[in-house]
Amino acid sequence: MTCLALAACGQSEFAAMIEGECLSSGQNSDCSCIAKSLDDGLPDHLKTAFPALRWPLKPRPEDREAVNGSLLRSAGVDPADRQAVRSIRQEFKERMHALNAQTRQLCGGQI
Repeated sequence: MTCLALAACGQSEFAAMIEGECLSSGQNSDCSCIAKSLDDGLPDHLKTAFPALRWPLKPRPEDREAVNGSLLRSAGVDPADRQAVRSIRQEFKERMHALNAQTRQLCGGQI
């Protein structure tokens, strides 16, 4: 059995999402290591909002506001509150900067 995807292999949904993105990007690095590093290193509210913070342009243009707004609300941020959005984006940027350095060293790559 392959543990390529999902919680069946003990991964959180977040880690499975990160590993899937890593694998689909064609990186030549340890994607499960990257997924575990981010899963262990990010607080829950940043994991919840991760797609909106990391890939804000990924949803189709017509769906972008609804999808990203929903993810931000799930993380406890009102998407209409510009200061709250700036704050979570800054926290994400700072956390990811530190985690990316650590992840590159441990796993040979980053997301």
